[in-house]
Amino acid sequence: MLPSAFQKKHIPFNFINIKKSVGMLSVVFLFIIGLSIFQDFLESYRSGYSFHFSESILFKTIWILFIPLLAVLSKILKNQNLNSFGKTTFFIVASILIHLLILPFVFLFFSVLFYHGRYDLYKILSYTLANDLYKLVLIYAAFIVGYRYLSNKVMHPISSNEKSYIQTILINNGKNNTVVEIQNIYQITADTPYIAIQLENKKHLHKTTLKSISAQLNHNKFVRIHKSTIVNLDKVVSFKSRLNGDYDILLNNGTELRLSRTYATNFKSKFKHTHQVSI
Repeated sequence: MLPSAFQKKHIPFNFINIKKSVGMLSVVFLFIIGLSIFQDFLESYRSGYSFHFSESILFKTIWILFIPLLAVLSKILKNQNLNSFGKTTFFIVASILIHLLILPFVFLFFSVLFYHGRYDLYKILSYTLANDLYKLVLIYAAFIVGYRYLSNKVMHPISSNEKSYIQTILINNGKNNTVVEIQNIYQITADTPYIAIQLENKKHLHKTTLKSISAQLNHNKFVRIHKSTIVNLDKVVSFKSRLNGDYDILLNNGTELRLSRTYATNFKSKFKHTHQVSI
């Protein structure tokens, strides 16, 4: 096992928890819907006309639609690197346009279902543009810009956190004790009950598990590419598709490794960040 001096570890901040995010957003938007309906009631009371709950909630469709659309947007952004103003703007504008495209049809469906088609597409769209466009701009801009800010914080951890990752590992092999620099490791492979630590021209066996050593490494540098293999991204030269979902990875010592489709998305994201590749 790893020496006790190396037991500090850094656990990356997982800022995207889809279920929790959707739950929180649902509560927020349901509160807004309830507050808006109450406001409609006060306005009808002040003006002296009848209040119709069903019609009031119909005009709150715009808020209800935020819940599924933001959930889908979260999943899409999870695999994106918003590293440019143009790309951030694209997602904001695209989200607003999609919302504007879907809303009239959802509104019309309920209008036909409950109000015998009192509202047509033109009236719905023009009402939304005149009264609710700013809501779409503010919410989608805040959500996407906030996502970009959080992702940059996660992808660029401060140096004090990086000190918690191990820098060397002591390999004990009988009478011999060898100190291996983490930066010199090319790949780590499970070889039960050992792990095989591959350097440029030498391999060491160390009695621990892949899961245990993985917890001690910088996850932005050492990435799992297979259930039994971790690779050092600094040693990766290129990767190419096998056209079946898997990839071939080439290391700078000439070694070729297989990247399983299960780990491909995470690998490509970390590789592009590490090597500063623009999307």
